[in-house]
Amino acid sequence: MNSCVKAFRVSHFRQVCKHVRVFSIYGGCISVASKNGFFQVHERLFSTERKGRRVAFVTGSTSGIGLGIAQRLAQNGYDIIITGVASQNDIDNALTILKSKHGVNCTFHGADFTKESEVAQLCTEISRMYPHGIDALVNNAGIQHVAPLEDFPVDIWHKMVAIHLTSSFLLLRYFIPFMKKKGWGRIVNISSINGLIAMPGKGPYCSMKHALIGLTKAVALETAENGITCNAVCPAYVETELVMKQIRDRAKQNNISYEEMRNELFTSSHPTKKSITVEQVAALVGFLCSEEAASVTGCAIPVDAGYTAR
Repeated sequence: MNSCVKAFRVSHFRQVCKHVRVFSIYGGCISVASKNGFFQVHERLFSTERKGRRVAFVTGSTSGIGLGIAQRLAQNGYDIIITGVASQNDIDNALTILKSKHGVNCTFHGADFTKESEVAQLCTEISRMYPHGIDALVNNAGIQHVAPLEDFPVDIWHKMVAIHLTSSFLLLRYFIPFMKKKGWGRIVNISSINGLIAMPGKGPYCSMKHALIGLTKAVALETAENGITCNAVCPAYVETELVMKQIRDRAKQNNISYEEMRNELFTSSHPTKKSITVEQVAALVGFLCSEEAASVTGCAIPVDAGYTAR
């Protein structure tokens, strides 16, 4: 296996090693997984770090809001590490978009950030590839399930805690020391308007998003003297596949068309009577990860078309 990796560049790796799937790609360093379990192969084929460039780590970034954020940060000059549970095709598409449109170094990591051992291994790999560490962390990964509390599956509750909170906590715990060491860092946690207000059927989701804002404020205070900012962004209904699925489901339940349900959702929820775009959310995150946002920390900022103003 090592000789195979040494003989071919990353672009040829998947063609040669059909019996494995790529677990992570860090420029010239490759981690793979066999059918019998994960193993890792690290061969430095070419340099990934470019002197003077900042690096952003964005979770849940192979599509939707996360990919939009990754694109905005790439546009702003960051090299990007994307993550997510996605098909190889979606991963490749995301990497292609970021590299071709913005000309930045872009890599993927497929670790499970709800497990401390994998986050620790991630930090070891990042230290090897980027000795100065991560400059910006965006905790965007999340899931949603809507049901009355008495009917809410307990296993999904635990899964939501792991994805929304445990992964964010672990990444913060391991990445903040990098930022403190160099005296600079930007952290953005993607919460929701459900982190500010509650809705029926969303008790667990509201709990996760409220908790994420609490974590945001505590981290902001703990790192305030270290050149690090930590903020939460709270979107309302953004036109992503997740929201579109909710609209389709609600349209079916109410026996109306998709367009009728879509118009009703945005008209009743947003005083602007308009949907929110991924690009609008990403623009705010881009600002929060800039030098100009040095005095913005500990905030939970709505991107909600006026939703919470009422």
